[in-house]
Amino acid sequence: MHNPIKGLNAVRDGFYQEVADAVYASLTRGNVLDVGTGRGLLPLKIAEKSIHLKAYGADVSPKAIEAARASASKIGLANAPHFDVGEVSSLPYEDEFFALVVSTFSLHHWPDKAAGLNELYRVLEPGGEAWIYDHWRDPSPEARRKLARDFGSLAAWFALLHLRFVSSVMTEERARIILDDPSLKFQEKRLETCGIFLLLRLKKAGADIN
Repeated sequence: MHNPIKGLNAVRDGFYQEVADAVYASLTRGNVLDVGTGRGLLPLKIAEKSIHLKAYGADVSPKAIEAARASASKIGLANAPHFDVGEVSSLPYEDEFFALVVSTFSLHHWPDKAAGLNELYRVLEPGGEAWIYDHWRDPSPEARRKLARDFGSLAAWFALLHLRFVSSVMTEERARIILDDPSLKFQEKRLETCGIFLLLRLKKAGADIN
């Protein structure tokens, strides 16, 4: 893949497909929200995976939401995603509406990360999870090698160079500081690696059984 931009896009598209596959493997049915959805690529991929999953996308940009709605209309899925304009700190959804909330590459934009994560807690049903992915400044050697195997050395080199110089990249230390914030309402919090990305995985306690 000789065009570096195409290589970077291929890495991103492959990542979104992996996330959609993980959602499908984790849930048999229910509502799924993508926060900071942009043009809606992830909700579209989730909708394509299963008619039993209802995908939603929210983004602060009206233009991005307009583009996402246009893409959904053009594809013409029977189980088309629903897109809304909304900020992470004040989402336009009722309490306990989603079985899963996902966010990719938007955490670094949130002005108050704890407030945003606690808003995700509000819209999650008991036992629900939030998967928050972001750029990882220093991917492991294994992740680098896998990237090169999957997409070619040039695309891998460009993707890693992009991570090194983009100001939004996340470090493990920064991610752990976010997770250790005592104001977070989530009962389970852990940091995982997902290829060249970091994953903050948070879980809301399940409903009490009397």
